[in-house]
Amino acid sequence: MLGLKLGQKIEEFEKADIQVKTIRLKENNLPKEDISFPTFKYQELIEIDWEDSDFKNILESKFFFVFYQFEEEKLILRKVKFWNMPYYDILEAKNVWKEMVETVSNGKIVKEVTKNGIRKTYFPKKTENKVSHVRPHARNAADTYALPVKDKITGLTAYTKHCFWLNASYVKDEIYLKL
Repeated sequence: MLGLKLGQKIEEFEKADIQVKTIRLKENNLPKEDISFPTFKYQELIEIDWEDSDFKNILESKFFFVFYQFEEEKLILRKVKFWNMPYYDILEAKNVWKEMVETVSNGKIVKEVTKNGIRKTYFPKKTENKVSHVRPHARNAADTYALPVKDKITGLTAYTKHCFWLNASYVKDEIYLKL
């Protein structure tokens, strides 16, 4: 659409600090996936205050969304949109960030380990916040960052890489469907 090769950057967008996000929509206009941001290091998360956090800086960026949707076998461009997150939604996402800082600081990460060895965490879930949540963003369970405080349940001193995500429902309702 923009005449770029795969992975090629747009110089003007980079200079203006515009985040480009390509979204594939399902038939119900819900994005196929939530939107991920870069992983955070647990130690840095608790050392940096909200005002200096990478998450806040990303959310305050200007975004350029490109929405596609399959129509039968063809991928159709539905909409492109420049967008800034409203201040009240940034504050809502800040609650997720604050909860993560508290969880990591207290070493209260793992809630339970299932019979299958799956670790359930206290990290903010998609159902708990309309804007954002936290979940893994790693190659596998061994792809970890060090924890500043060992986990109280498991004694782990490192944990699988995680990142903040924008909820797909938020993207649909507040970005794609809004005029």
